[in-house]
Order: sequence, then C-alpha cells, then structure tokens
Amino acid sequence: MRSTFSGLELARRALESQQIALDTTGHNIANANTKGYTRQVVNLQATLSDRIPGMGNYLSIGTGVTVKSIERARDIFIDRQFRWENSKYSYWAARENTLMKIEGLLNEPSDNSLSNDLTQFWNSWSVLANNPENLGARSVILERAATLADTLHHIDQQITELQKSLDSSVRVQIGQINNYAKQIQELNHQIKKVQVSGDNPNDLLDQRDALVDELSKLVNVRVVESRDPNFTDREVNIFKLYIGNEKATDQILVDDTKAYQLATPEAAGADGEPFAEVKWGAGHPLAGASVNLGEGSGELHSSILLRGSGFDYDTANGDTKATAHLAYLRDQYNQLAKGIAEAVNAIHKTGIDRDNNSGLDFFDTSVGTITAANIKVNAALISDPWKIATGKVTQDENGNPVGAYGNGEVAKAISSLSTGWTGLAGLTDPVTGAPITTPPPPPLSAASIGDYYGAALAELGVDAQQATRMKEGQAVLVTHMYNQRESVVGVNMDEEITNLVKFQKSYTAAARIVTMLDSMLDTIVNGMGITR
Repeated sequence: MRSTFSGLELARRALESQQIALDTTGHNIANANTKGYTRQVVNLQATLSDRIPGMGNYLSIGTGVTVKSIERARDIFIDRQFRWENSKYSYWAARENTLMKIEGLLNEPSDNSLSNDLTQFWNSWSVLANNPENLGARSVILERAATLADTLHHIDQQITELQKSLDSSVRVQIGQINNYAKQIQELNHQIKKVQVSGDNPNDLLDQRDALVDELSKLVNVRVVESRDPNFTDREVNIFKLYIGNEKATDQILVDDTKAYQLATPEAAGADGEPFAEVKWGAGHPLAGASVNLGEGSGELHSSILLRGSGFDYDTANGDTKATAHLAYLRDQYNQLAKGIAEAVNAIHKTGIDRDNNSGLDFFDTSVGTITAANIKVNAALISDPWKIATGKVTQDENGNPVGAYGNGEVAKAISSLSTGWTGLAGLTDPVTGAPITTPPPPPLSAASIGDYYGAALAELGVDAQQATRMKEGQAVLVTHMYNQRESVVGVNMDEEITNLVKFQKSYTAAARIVTMLDSMLDTIVNGMGITR
C-alpha cells in the first residue's frame, strides 16, 4: 500500500521542478544582453512510477516530475559554419585594411603623387628642349628629378614600414593564439571536473565557446568533441581544437586538458630582416614544422601573405604576388626606378653638354643596381647644371660630326619617354655622330614608363576592390550565420515571458495540490475516528 503522504512528495517534486524552471528562465532574462551567453533549457522528466496491486495484477502510478538536466540550446553545425565564415571575413578585412593603407600612401591621383612627379619631370625636359641655354630650365630639371627620387624613396620606406608593422602584427597574433590556447585548456580542466560530478557547466561552456569564436578571427578553427570512454555512466566529453587547414589532421592546438603553443618567431631573411614565420613550438608532435594555415582564412594568414618571406621579392625563393604582396609591390617600384634611370641615362649619354663633352649618366649608377630606395641624380650634374646634355651630334654629307648642345634633340628624346620608347631609337654617337645601329632595348615590359606605372596602379586597385568585395560578401554570410545561431542560442524575451507564465501557473497548480492534500489529511487526522 502506498504511503499516505506520497501525494505530498509528488507535489514537492512538482514545486521544486517548476521553481528550478522559473529560476532558469529568470537567468535567461537576466543575461539577454550578455555577449556569448547561450540560452538554457530545463529538461523535465517523469520520475519512476510506483507499482500498486490491482485486481489480479499490478498497476503503475506516477510519482511526479524531476529535473533531468539544464542544457544549453546549441547547434554544433551552425557554430562550425559561423566560425568558418568569420575566419574568412577576418582574412579579407585584414587584407582590405592593408591595401587601403597602400593606396593611401601612394596618394593617387593628386598633386603630391608619383604620377604627378613623373609628369613634371618629363615636362621639364620638354621645356629645356626649347630653351637649351636657359640655366633656370636646367635647374628645374634637377629639382624635378630630385623630387621624383625623393618620392620613390618615400614609397619604398612606407612599404618597408608596412612590412614591419605586419611583422609585429604576426607576433602579436601568435601571442594571442597561445594565450587563447592556455585559457581554453584551463576551462577544459574546470569543465571536466563539473562533468565528472554529473552536472552541466553551462556558463563555463559559454566562456570556452566565446574564446573559440575570438580565435576564429585569427586563424581557421575546428572543434571535435567526443565521449570520454572512461565514463560510461555520465556524459564527460573530450575536447580537441584544431587550427589551420581543415584537411590536416595533425594541426591540433588544444588536446583536451593539454594546450600546445606556437613558437615565438625569430629573425629571418637574407639580410636579417625580422620575419615571423609561424611554426609549432616545443612539445608539439610537429615541433619546428611550419603551421599549415590553410587558404584564405584568418587575420594571421592574411598578414603572412601580405608580408612575404622577406623584405625583397625573390622569385627564386618561390615568392609570388599571392604569397608576398608588399615585396612584390616594392619590386614593381624598383623596376620602375631602374627603368626610368636606364632609359634616361641611355639617351643622355648620347648627347653633348655646353662644352661639347659627351653626356654623363643623369642618374647615379655608382650605387649598383638602381632601386626605388637608392635612385639619385648624378652629383656632377647638380654641381654644374651645364653638364646636362641636351644636343644631338649628327654627320654632314662628308661624314663629319655636326651638332651642338643648343639643338635640344636629346632633351626632346628624353621628354618623349613619357609616351613611349621612340626616344631610344635614332640615337647617334656623341663623338662621331654615326647612328647607333643597336639602340638600347626598352627597360620595361610596357608601352611606356607611364603605362607601366599605370598598370601597377590598376593592379593594386583591382586587388583592393577584390578585397572589399570579398569582405562585404563575407560580412553578409557572417551576419546570416550569426542570425541563424542567435535564433537558436539567443534569448527571446517573448518566449521567456511566456515560459514564466507557464512555469508560474504550474507552480501554482502544484501548490494547490499541496493545499488539497492538506485538507484531505486534515479530514483523515482530525475528522475520522471521532467518538461522541
């Protein structure tokens, strides 16, 4: 026979369960605006029934309700997709940011840009061609050339500073990844202790997921959770976190309660330039090997590809535009500076100055290979502008050299470099006046110097536009996945208020059962067995 007070126990369980449900709903409402919070759900379960004897058989009778668990409303698939898209968004956002900085430092088009300096330089030669004996025109050429060289120096320096900035960013990002790994490891310890006790550490799980979300901005992440076979009577999970290439199975950063580290970057490069190459640290199964960051995901990967493996562009080292963008850009400006110097020098040396001496190199060649960082005007010309060669020597009908610096033909040929390479044709020997049968080849693979620079600018613009478009496209996907996730994990106030009413009414009804049972027991205790 069942206990007389079994009904009170049933009501007590109902009151307790509905109270827990009310408290959980209140917890959800209190954290509706808490970043990283996941809505919690109370799972109610009927308690084991009692068996009471019936007419020739036993009957099962319910004993009430209990709280089976309090779980987070989470979708693993949506989490994974969100982090994947978030990682790609961060990659393109970081790339766009750097490319925008490059466009800013080039300052094209404007009065303070390289293209304007080139235009002024060519125009000054055109003016001198019409006034070869004008000392002021010669001085203007030297000033324009110095300004052009200074602009190239400045651009090269700015690219170097950007590379150094990215190098520092890589070091900081590696430090952040290591720090996140340690924090996740500590949370794993705490989570496992709670799970072993049979509870769900929901708030700790939220903290860990928030860290994984932040980590996904730096590098692509992949979470793998499995059941710990050492615990068959309760749910205890093994948490593993992989980074980088999704197809790689050995890129593990956190192995349950053990965290690995990325190695602190060391100086590298032929000239000792500081470059942060990402490698696994000591203790990792791949210690000393490069981290496979995958393709197009995470701020770290973006910084690495923009930075390149060194300050200089080295195709022999495997450098490409895709793997060393800033080094590639510097190489373009180096080629431009070298092309300008070679073309101008080739023509200038075939002319004669005021004293009928053969022309010198207009740009100094004693520096070795001319680059954007070292291009400069020949000091001999700066000290004596009359050494600027403007005239062209030809031959008369008898083959005798004829010519004077005053004819301005050489200055005109240099000025024509702004539109093509015709100035390199028709050159004559500065002494004999004989035609040069093998003119110097065009120093750049373009229709003109201006065309080469324009193509470089266009290429940079296309890259920046691509980064912007990809970032905007990824922003849409991230927003979509975020909204999808919020529809699952977010706190809906209308739903929670409805739950409040539902659980409150259930609590009231359970309390009513207690009142009813109290009345029944009062009848039994005080109303039955009374004798008069």
